Amino acid sequence: MFRMKSFVAAPAIALLLSGTAHAALTADQVWQSWKDGGAALGLDVTAATEVSSGGVLTLNGVSIAPAGMPGITISDMTMTSEADGSVTVAPGADIGVAMSGGAEGTVKLAHEGLVVTVHEAEGGMAYDYAAAKLDVIYDTKYPGMSLDGSEPPMVSSSGNVGFTNLTGSYSDTMGTNRVFGLGIKADTLAYSTSSDDPSMEMKQTATSQTNGVDLSFAFTLPSTMSLFAMAGPADFTTALNEGFGISLTATQGESSGSITQENPYMPMSLNMKSGGGEGAMTFNKDKFEVHSSIASFEIEAAPGMMPMPVKITSGPMEFAMLSPVMAATAADYAFLLKLGQFSINEEAWAMVDPTGALKHDAADVAIDISGKSTMDLIGLMTAEDAGLPPPIPAVESLNITELSAKVLGAALMSTGAFTFDNSMGFPMPLGDAQVDVTGANALIQGLIATGLLAEEDAMGAQMMMGMFMVPSGDDALTSKIEVKEGMQILVNGQPLPM
Repeated sequence: MFRMKSFVAAPAIALLLSGTAHAALTADQVWQSWKDGGAALGLDVTAATEVSSGGVLTLNGVSIAPAGMPGITISDMTMTSEADGSVTVAPGADIGVAMSGGAEGTVKLAHEGLVVTVHEAEGGMAYDYAAAKLDVIYDTKYPGMSLDGSEPPMVSSSGNVGFTNLTGSYSDTMGTNRVFGLGIKADTLAYSTSSDDPSMEMKQTATSQTNGVDLSFAFTLPSTMSLFAMAGPADFTTALNEGFGISLTATQGESSGSITQENPYMPMSLNMKSGGGEGAMTFNKDKFEVHSSIASFEIEAAPGMMPMPVKITSGPMEFAMLSPVMAATAADYAFLLKLGQFSINEEAWAMVDPTGALKHDAADVAIDISGKSTMDLIGLMTAEDAGLPPPIPAVESLNITELSAKVLGAALMSTGAFTFDNSMGFPMPLGDAQVDVTGANALIQGLIATGLLAEEDAMGAQMMMGMFMVPSGDDALTSKIEVKEGMQILVNGQPLPM
């Protein structure tokens, strides 16, 4: 991808979302709000010419940039006051982003029928946009790395990142807190990129296409603060307590892509596919929560780094995490990881198991735990800089809903629940867990046959299983682990040490 020392797109977007709306907007009011918002952000918003006539404001030579620096340029733009109180903004075809700091080249925004509609929304402004096609096209060069102190060679990077049938909205809603909202929907999101880095002896090309993109983002800022005023941990803590928050939800359909890399040490050729998926993220003073899932994926690598083709496939995958952020009293935490039907092709298996001593069944893995704990994430992140001891989370409970793995013909399954007494300065557990294992001996013998496990190591593993587990069937073992008052630990009813 291209790289720039100074890039003004982000503050420019923030500018477009600022301003207080009137019951019926006019083109002149919208343009003035852009200029006022730009000034507040340290941006100059100007036009070479401004002509207002009959409710239509025609602008030529529009520039949005930090003072004295290059930025975004738009060849022309019209703003039209509509009868319903909205304003229609139609940018011209020539939209570019200038670069500085040693980078050179071009970055352009190309579109087919891009139209933005500005309207009043709960005391602020909302922007609805639509385009049949929207592409960011770049062709740039920037200094690479020099390993011997000589002048670094230039790295070239070019590509196209584009949407088709794009619609969406951006809003700035006033209230007790100020909420910025962004929505993006598109039939496809696709990119093709290429780069050439002489200093690393690396050339790379990549392509990707994702169908059915749907994203929604919300950013909440306390009305008592400015985003740029958060200079340190104390300010950030205040912002969290007053309502600062971020939320994101996203869904996508099937996607596919490829990566080709020419390099004497790490050649690569990958093709990738995935089924539909979804994700969500929430961060505020109460919790940090992430969840994502995907229906399937497939990665196929041609011979290069590996002596034979490698194909990795998987069924459904799911990841989730929940943590308190600022919890002086115990709050919920959780971790979830599920990987279904994970497998590799037989050509790759032949490298480590040419005789088929192991079972090559697809693997399943699941981790699902939860509980309650105190937490101060901000304190943990800033303790070292502040010269203070980190605030240690106090875990009060742990629920093992599922801890399982099915791999190479063996299977492990565990469930359990524990509570913890933290009054002694360290967590004292109380509870029990059940562990069941099948196929372990067959797996050990297979690993010995492949040479991946030595006989003496296998003997030690079998002795350990014999100490802590009891037979429950043909190549099946079970164990019940109990922790009682006074840190008394029982394994299958027998106290430790045994």
